[in-house]
Amino acid sequence: MKKSFAWYALLLFSIFCSHIRAQENPFMRMVGKEYAQYSEDLYNEILYITISDTTEGRNIVKRVEEVAFKTGTIEWKLIASFANLELFRIKFGLYGDDLFPQDLFIKRAKLLIDETIVHKVMFLELIVRQKIIDFYWNKMKNYELAFEQFRIQEERLQYASSEDIPEMSDYIRRMGEAHYFFKDYAKAILFFNHALEIEDNDRTSYVKQHARNGLGLSYRYGFNNLVRSDSCFLEVLHFAQIHFENDERFIKNWTGIAQGNLGENMLLRRDFDKAIPLFQKSLEVMVDVDDYAFASGPAVNLADIYLKKGDLGLAKQYLDMAIDFNDRKPRDGRQVRIYEVLSNYYAVVGNTKSSIAFMDAMLEEIKLLENRFNAILLLRLEQKEAAMRQRELEQETERRHQMQILLAILSIGFVLILGLLAEVFDLYRKRSAAYRALVRKSQEWAQEKHHVMPDMIDQITMKEIEKKMIEDKLYRNADLSIDLLAKKIGSKRHNVSNAINHCTKKSFNTFVGEYRIKEAIQILSTKRADTFTIESIGMDVGFTNRQNFHRVFKKITGLSPLEFSRNVKAT
Repeated sequence: MKKSFAWYALLLFSIFCSHIRAQENPFMRMVGKEYAQYSEDLYNEILYITISDTTEGRNIVKRVEEVAFKTGTIEWKLIASFANLELFRIKFGLYGDDLFPQDLFIKRAKLLIDETIVHKVMFLELIVRQKIIDFYWNKMKNYELAFEQFRIQEERLQYASSEDIPEMSDYIRRMGEAHYFFKDYAKAILFFNHALEIEDNDRTSYVKQHARNGLGLSYRYGFNNLVRSDSCFLEVLHFAQIHFENDERFIKNWTGIAQGNLGENMLLRRDFDKAIPLFQKSLEVMVDVDDYAFASGPAVNLADIYLKKGDLGLAKQYLDMAIDFNDRKPRDGRQVRIYEVLSNYYAVVGNTKSSIAFMDAMLEEIKLLENRFNAILLLRLEQKEAAMRQRELEQETERRHQMQILLAILSIGFVLILGLLAEVFDLYRKRSAAYRALVRKSQEWAQEKHHVMPDMIDQITMKEIEKKMIEDKLYRNADLSIDLLAKKIGSKRHNVSNAINHCTKKSFNTFVGEYRIKEAIQILSTKRADTFTIESIGMDVGFTNRQNFHRVFKKITGLSPLEFSRNVKAT
């Protein structure tokens, strides 16, 4: 009896110790979950490697390796390899290229990517490739190689979804910033808009602020569209104050950025009286959050304005600020602007020698900045040549393949051709039947009504929502939001959100999208569908662009709008 009790106590103690060890290892809590469920926790834990000393960094790696050993899964073995790679990267930064060669880091990173591709661990593949991009871009300043990896990353993202990869919008936003860096503003706008179109999650709010700001800058510098640029910066200001009420520093930072950029648009309009208060507010906020890299911009712009107004005292005061801030935290391209205003200032005060010297310095700085664009121009030429060679190779391969097929068909004979045609016809018949079944299923679904839960408050709210959606067809409004819907039914935002979530088990975007798709199905199922284009139908039911309409339609029905339209008459 005593032995049994002792054995039982020992078992309980071992279980307790295992529980304590699991609690001590934060990575254990992530085991068994989908990546989307633990991505942020993984990011935060791995981040400690980069901000701690190498001893603590090694301890973090050991914790990951412990999970990999205990689970035996390839996913966690690859995550452990990534943690070791991060530790190597930090050691390179601390001890230099002699002990930890940068070429070895790149080699190890690419080998790890190869493993992630073989084992289909896409989230880690994207993470590691982004690390390579950052290394080429920030450490080596090799923009050509960075863009080569960007191109691969863009292609791979076509096979990913934001539901599985929560940080997908961040990857896309970074591509936009890379194109903006090289003044490819049209391409930058495409990427920024794509990042904003991705459905919101815990990881997108901060990313989308960068995308909105990038759009504002691209419209300003790329197309001189200050009205469109203003609207982007006003959105930055609005979202900072509405969606980040619990993050005071974030609110201040983005408020200062938006005000500074709005001030610069006013400066370009030469509306100095409106620009001054915006720059002053921006300067005050950015100094308060210690963002001297940005603060040097409003400072030098204020110096320029007061110089134009003839107030040399204030002009010199703000110039000194701009120089001080830029010395503390240099910002790419800021030195050009400072030299320009310094040259103008000394020209006004009569110091011709200093004015010429700063003008020469400005021109030299511009020349240095322009040199970086040579890499991307070279890359584009190489890409065109490589694409041309690839097309020629593919065409030659295709010609040979077609000749082989022709010879094979002739040798096999007429009987095989008939059999092949019969098989093709059968496959076509089966596919057509399947498409018609999808059409019927979609039409039945489009006639279904939403079912509400028995909860009284949600039920009442949901009935009001459905009434407005059906009678007023609010979903046709492309700008429809939870706030606007709440206003239309005279309710509060959280009541509307709760009613939709509890009654339909769907997000707001999915709920509204289904209304839009149902009306599109009804239109496509009638004879008057022939009088509209697919694109116009999508716009009429509330979608903002053709791509989004096609994506949502196919996700719900299994068919593209065009396939649906072609098969609807056969049902």
